[in-house]
Amino acid sequence: MLRVPISQAKPGMTLALPVHHPKAASGTILLRAEVELSENTITRLQDMHIPEIWIRYPNMELVKQYINPHVFESRAAVASDVASAFDAASKEAHAKLDFTQYRNSMTALMERLLEDPKGALFIGELVGSGHPAVRHGANVGFLAMLLGLKLGFYLLRERKYVPSRLAKDVTNLGVAGMLHDIGMTRLPDEVRERWRTTHDFEDEGWRKHVQLGYDWVQGSLGATAAAAVLHHHQHFDGTGFPKRKKLDGDYVELSGSDIHVFARIICVADLFDRLSSPCAHIDDEPSPDPPRPVVRVLRMLMSPPYKDWIDPVVMRALITVCPAYPPGTLVHLNTGQRAVVVDYDPTDPCRPVVHEILHFEDEQFGELIDLREHPDIVIAECSGIDVTSDNFYPKDKHQFDLRALSKRMINAAHDYQDSETDHPQIDTHKPDVSNQDAA
Repeated sequence: MLRVPISQAKPGMTLALPVHHPKAASGTILLRAEVELSENTITRLQDMHIPEIWIRYPNMELVKQYINPHVFESRAAVASDVASAFDAASKEAHAKLDFTQYRNSMTALMERLLEDPKGALFIGELVGSGHPAVRHGANVGFLAMLLGLKLGFYLLRERKYVPSRLAKDVTNLGVAGMLHDIGMTRLPDEVRERWRTTHDFEDEGWRKHVQLGYDWVQGSLGATAAAAVLHHHQHFDGTGFPKRKKLDGDYVELSGSDIHVFARIICVADLFDRLSSPCAHIDDEPSPDPPRPVVRVLRMLMSPPYKDWIDPVVMRALITVCPAYPPGTLVHLNTGQRAVVVDYDPTDPCRPVVHEILHFEDEQFGELIDLREHPDIVIAECSGIDVTSDNFYPKDKHQFDLRALSKRMINAAHDYQDSETDHPQIDTHKPDVSNQDAA
């Protein structure tokens, strides 16, 4: 199977996975797998702003290991819940949100991801929607869940006063990600319109959406998840909002580990999705432009100002769960060869394994190329977009290695517990990521 942007879909292609409709009832399918596309069908999908589809293509066994249809079904259910929540909130100021249903959907998604760890990747939209706020909430909820599952070791460290079983439970993290922007629905119309036209991060009226969202979900979500809704615009360097009020009445900026780890995770998921598709909020109009390639978004997040805003441990997890070139993606190499990405190594994100395609229509393949073994060959184009300047490479073998970081942190924690005098030097505000400068 291949991942094809809807702009490159052709009549005669056959769907490998169903296309879900998140604005309708949970699990509603627009088109089932095995449907052959026609001109009218493609036009309809384009009009509904479906970003991409998966089509049947032979000899893609390596790609299939990353594709779990059950995960996609669970993602569609989450998107449906986000649509229902925003619809209810937009119609009634005091709408009662179905938090039990949201938790059930996130629990089902988590179970699917745990059943198939290789399928626990963010490899595409797959549940596209004409409503940017729904798409954004569904993606942030899903990505927050993926990050939380990868960061179990970090959650244990950052939530050390919580029993380990509860510390690693990311169900409420996913729900908080789904609903992180629900407070936008309670902003005055003029504030939302001003934000839609200016996207001014300093707008004090717009900034109130985090408090409004918190007021709505507190008492229904766990305290830490509700706090994540309040603090998802906090930045690791202390430049975010809102400030915390001290007992003496003064206000202080939050930074580093003073920000709850759930909020740090949702901050990264939110930034990633907003940079991928700038139309992400209520009142935004769907954009006809394709999303930015993942490799470009990751490169942006590793550059100022974003790299200073982000917890570097969470950033390393993002590189792990969001492949720079997702399996199934069509690419062009600097050699002029056309290929499809079939495997990837998160420690060297921009050098995946690709399978050369000699003739797309006749399904003729050439050689299998591991770009880690050919440093002179690079991906030059992804989904029709020039990405030559977006590629990034590790300065040492551990720079992007989440597993190595996990071992270092776990060993450091054990050393700390075993010794009362020889404590390892772990900065409580900036985690020990000495091999990770850009991320």
